[in-house]
Amino acid sequence: MIKLINATNTFPLRRAVLRKNLPNEPHEFNGDFDESTFHLGFYENDEIIGIVTILKNGKIAQLRGMAVADLHQGKGVGKQLVLEAEMILKKENFSRIWMNARENAVPFYEKLGYRIEGDLFVIKPIGFHYLMSKEFN
Repeated sequence: MIKLINATNTFPLRRAVLRKNLPNEPHEFNGDFDESTFHLGFYENDEIIGIVTILKNGKIAQLRGMAVADLHQGKGVGKQLVLEAEMILKKENFSRIWMNARENAVPFYEKLGYRIEGDLFVIKPIGFHYLMSKEFN
């Protein structure tokens, strides 16, 4: 089940999945507590096993902090979270969504219709990323 959650509910999975090898890196993002930002949590047995954060800017949104607990990866949790976020944005007439995708996540996002824009770049100390986006019709 997917529910709206608050920013602090995302922090444990961000730490465990996105900052696994970087314990001193911040897990709070600029914009986490903005009124327009929303966070989704995928629940299984009252436990959050997947998260995504959406930051809004005009009619363009940014996807950040997509994470699924290690034991639940490859089961469609991430796909369901992204599709739910997109549905919300489409209802609000957003025209585009973008993200800085980790290099190893590119195939996942490509399967969901996202396209790479530009060259590979580094976000220190996390690693290699591509800017990816998707237009809403």
